Amino acid sequence: MKRLFSFVLFLTTILFVSPAFAHPGKLDKNGGHTCYTNCAKWGLKDGEYHYHDKNGNIIKKGQSNNNKKPTAPEIKINSKHTVKVIRVVDGDTIEVKFSTGATAKVRLIGVNTPETVAPNRPVEKYGKEASNYTKKRLTNKTVTLEFDVGIKDKYGRLLAYVWVGKELYNETLVKEGYARVMTIQPNVKYQEKFIKAERAARQSKKGLWR
Repeated sequence: MKRLFSFVLFLTTILFVSPAFAHPGKLDKNGGHTCYTNCAKWGLKDGEYHYHDKNGNIIKKGQSNNNKKPTAPEIKINSKHTVKVIRVVDGDTIEVKFSTGATAKVRLIGVNTPETVAPNRPVEKYGKEASNYTKKRLTNKTVTLEFDVGIKDKYGRLLAYVWVGKELYNETLVKEGYARVMTIQPNVKYQEKFIKAERAARQSKKGLWR
């Protein structure tokens, strides 16, 4: 009899107490779902989107949710953001993490290193050297991203100047012969610096100009 009472109590707890079992539904990529069953009973409206925390408690949309994917801070024209470089894709493209925990790919403005990861294209001359140089210089480093007028490119990557302390890394790539100047309007803030650096690299026959 005692066992039967325990089982009934357990079943009642599952069905009527724990909100996690009220409307389990499949979770979407953001960790939430929409209520369609006994919604009013759980303080929700029919069709109301919500989350469950690790204890099964309901978190309505707009409230804090630990399972929600972090978002990048608002990025404005000419703004600066301190980030950590978590991966180097190639010589002129990196992946960073913001203080919010959000990650993003960043394409360095105004410069172009030889391709190493382009689909259906061979690795270009001096591409590996440029990629390895950026990996050595930036991997796991805290840097500052400086934005110009255009914030993103057509691939959705952020466009930025990368500062390592007081060093403008975009300029360094050109100065050391790892990249050519590639000017794309409207991001032209340091265009003259880059052109001057490329001229010096050519004269010294560095890297690409050997």
